[in-house]
Amino acid sequence: MSADPIPRRRHGRALLVAAVAFAMLAAATPASAQKFRFRGMGWGHGIGLSQYGALGLAQRGWSAERILRWYYSGAKVVKREPPKPAVRVGLLQNRKSISISVTKGTAELRLQSGAVIETVGKGTTRTITVTPGETYVVKKGDGQQVGGVWGGPADAIEVAISGVVHVKEWGHGAGRGRLAFPTAGASNGHLTAILGAEEYLYGLGEVPSSWPKATLEAQAIAGRTYLYRTVTAGRSGCACDILGDTRDQAYVGWDKESGTDGNRWVAAVDRTPRGVAVYKGDLITTYYSSSSGGYTENIENVWTSAAPAPYLRGRCDPGDYVSSNPNRFWSAAFTAQALASKLGNPDGMTRATKLQVLDRGVSGRVVRLTIHGKRGDGSATSVTMDGWDLRGTLGLKETRFWVNQNRNVVGAIRARYDHIICRPGLATSNQKKLRGGRWQKFQRGRMYLAPAGGQARWLKGPVLKRYLQLKGPKGKLGWPTSDTKRLKGKRLRASFQRGVITCTRNARCYVRRH
Repeated sequence: MSADPIPRRRHGRALLVAAVAFAMLAAATPASAQKFRFRGMGWGHGIGLSQYGALGLAQRGWSAERILRWYYSGAKVVKREPPKPAVRVGLLQNRKSISISVTKGTAELRLQSGAVIETVGKGTTRTITVTPGETYVVKKGDGQQVGGVWGGPADAIEVAISGVVHVKEWGHGAGRGRLAFPTAGASNGHLTAILGAEEYLYGLGEVPSSWPKATLEAQAIAGRTYLYRTVTAGRSGCACDILGDTRDQAYVGWDKESGTDGNRWVAAVDRTPRGVAVYKGDLITTYYSSSSGGYTENIENVWTSAAPAPYLRGRCDPGDYVSSNPNRFWSAAFTAQALASKLGNPDGMTRATKLQVLDRGVSGRVVRLTIHGKRGDGSATSVTMDGWDLRGTLGLKETRFWVNQNRNVVGAIRARYDHIICRPGLATSNQKKLRGGRWQKFQRGRMYLAPAGGQARWLKGPVLKRYLQLKGPKGKLGWPTSDTKRLKGKRLRASFQRGVITCTRNARCYVRRH
């Protein structure tokens, strides 16, 4: 599998940010521009577990259960029996034919009714084709037909595996259970893998098997929970219980087990037997994505048709900013004409002139926005859409983005921001340079990084107000050397290179130089 986790594209179904602050964010509108540069963080939908976030938390020593409780608020891990003894995994849909190659052991081609077509050995290739009469033809690698016409709509061809079978069209190998190829009308069939729930999990190709044990265990529990819930609800149009791609979960079969460190993944599944996540006794929908960009989101703020879920609420994701995460931050740019074209030139729009964000979620993700533009004759027009729809239309990695601004929280300021669990709130400015150091505005105060480096510091409230009155880092106090701390009697205090500011509960502040 890929060295990186896979972004989820499924539909279906902390810190609180002040409503006033969000109203200000929602009203912020970039000036008209001839070029639109999107700068964002993360990859996927940002709901529930962040795979890179789980990696970072495991590296900090968090257990699998603690990781799951963090991303799925109020959830618990319990043991449950699978809803079915064997599950049908939809590998391919509406295919005229499939080509299988036995790479290890043998495979038996047979009909669902029990009749054996033939047993094929290692190095053997067979092509199974659905005929217009909804029967099957089997051919060898040299084109020679095996027998006559086989089976029918009620008697599908199956492949019983006693080794490993590679399916060319799927691109992966199957080494457990059996394959079935039921017809789906004239000249088409659905390829499914039929195997036990735990065997299915062995082939789940969601995260690298080399990742920490706690991350793998958390992924195994999340994957098993998703499987149970999906199988219980059922799928249609695929002759399956769950789809084998990112519409549900990425199932890559034997390739996962036999790949690099595959034994570590199998061990993680085995260490969490029948483990699932529940909320008030019910299985939860364990949505997850590759990278949250540092903050997850309420489900209804991403998929606006989804109902709110108490365990899918946005919260700080302090583990996501790991060096191995290639999507910690990203950018994409479009000309005014290209943006209008990507949107399909709605209402005759030939060029975009302004992007206006109407609403942002708790993480800063764009919930709804309006794109203003001009028609060919110069008249004005506009289109309003959900952030998730814009993401898909433009091919953006996330909905947590800003346009012609860069509010990404990065570097040492990000490290401190994560350490204090995003308490400053969302960034309201880009990072700015000052005398060799840096600073950035947030909904609740500012963070400063002195030229000498080290930890960034967070100032807020009356302490920050007094510090700015004294010209901030340019003034006589220099750079902050502590965060704003709360003392007894509701006093606030912060230390600086050349002094201390202390503020009383009624916001009267005193400065002591040293």
